[in-house]
Amino acid sequence: MNGGVLALAFAGLLGFCAGAYLAAQGDRALGVALMGMGLVFQALCLRQLRMARVKDENDAG
Repeated sequence: MNGGVLALAFAGLLGFCAGAYLAAQGDRALGVALMGMGLVFQALCLRQLRMARVKDENDAG
């Protein structure tokens, strides 16, 4: 796991939490947008982790 994967995971978590907070405080449109971006970052993180796992399985032993 490299720094890029960790950055995507952290950005996803932070974006989703900030969006949930803003949506609960009344700024619903911005909150939903931030939650959506957080989920996109989390999906990109999972994609990178899957690609790294497949790459490690096919490497020379």
